[in-house]
Amino acid sequence: MLGGSKGTIYVVDDDLPVRDSLRALLETCGYEVKVYSDGEDFLRNADASGADCLLVDMDMPRVGGRQLLERLRDAGITTPAIVLTTNGKRMGPRWERAQVFAVISKPVASDELLRLLDRICC
Repeated sequence: MLGGSKGTIYVVDDDLPVRDSLRALLETCGYEVKVYSDGEDFLRNADASGADCLLVDMDMPRVGGRQLLERLRDAGITTPAIVLTTNGKRMGPRWERAQVFAVISKPVASDELLRLLDRICC
């Protein structure tokens, strides 16, 4: 962890206000945060092994959350992931390869997210 931060969180979400609000919340709580506009942006620009946790939107254009996580798992990257969803979908067997730590609904409840991150990063 750099500079005494609680950990590094990568946020992958196509919704700019969501990315901005998550960044503000997490930075205020002591996390280092990097944001990506979708799965393709993440795959092009991120070093997934540099994160303590991934916050990944389920539904994104081009490369969605499940596809992104499956690609990372296939590459041997096992960084814990929390999936964000607006439609309340539950993860079924088709998500098994994605190795999801938790699923939370948008709008994200700050206290729920921070509890999950404390379990992952501490």
